[in-house]
Amino acid sequence: MNLQEKDIYGNEVSRLGRPLPVEYLLVDVPASSPLVPTYTFTVREDKRPFPVENRLLDGHLQDFTALSSYLSQWRPEEFLDAVSDFHLLVYLSRMDMLPMRAAMAPLLMAVRNKDAAAADEWRSQEVWRTLETLIAASSSAAGGTEQYQSQTGSSGGDASTTWTCNHCTFINPGDIQNCEMCSLPR
Repeated sequence: MNLQEKDIYGNEVSRLGRPLPVEYLLVDVPASSPLVPTYTFTVREDKRPFPVENRLLDGHLQDFTALSSYLSQWRPEEFLDAVSDFHLLVYLSRMDMLPMRAAMAPLLMAVRNKDAAAADEWRSQEVWRTLETLIAASSSAAGGTEQYQSQTGSSGGDASTTWTCNHCTFINPGDIQNCEMCSLPR
């Protein structure tokens, strides 16, 4: 904060206004909670949730395989429940393979309003059909089997699966017992 004042010779000079008054730093932030909370996202006990982002050390790996595995456990009539997972929506909006952020507004409104008809209408859009085609192609290339547990750090010994190191998050082949990157055991 600069102050303009005249010196003893009549010149306009700038002077730093110090100390800064504490009142400039105080901000009122109202905080409250509703009397009756409404929850937008649902949790189904009979389904595996989509992995949480930025939790690689906990074995939560968000990738296309996890997306394919997550969506394969839902029936078509449960589409609204399937996309009502916050972490799935974050992954879809940030997905590099198929940018979906621009087309997600109707889906987000359907999830917010719990409108299954609007969600089904969004599912018929080209961007979702393209994603379903990519999922079908990747699952047929993998032999039709999904390895969700092995991708999230389980300790299966099968050579066709992979496991994620809990220490350095490196994805290792399933036939080894020590991480190739940090040499620590599973």
